[in-house]
Amino acid sequence: MAKTVAERKAAQRKCKRQREAGFITPQWQVESEEHEMIKRNCALRRPGRGPYDEREYIQMFIRNDDVRLKREIAELSNRCCGKCGERLPVTECCLDGDSKCWVTRGWHDIKLEVE
Repeated sequence: MAKTVAERKAAQRKCKRQREAGFITPQWQVESEEHEMIKRNCALRRPGRGPYDEREYIQMFIRNDDVRLKREIAELSNRCCGKCGERLPVTECCLDGDSKCWVTRGWHDIKLEVE
């Protein structure tokens, strides 16, 4: 069923308000298996209640990962590179490639991994 002119205008105003408020609409693709995982986990994370909305579920993962990454970086900042002595995490180093340089292998400490 086609939308009326009023419904289309209302949707446009809503999108405009959301853009002005700083919302964006990311568009990415997930495999069907990953989408099934999201749908399943949205329900499993709220037993006895309605499932999380997929958008809400992904937003919580983003926020939780941000907190976890900040914590990991704070822990790293108490250490120094074994080669140049710079406080971690080091993003660039002229000694990159040396086995004792954190840039060479240390970045594995904070990379994302599938368990």
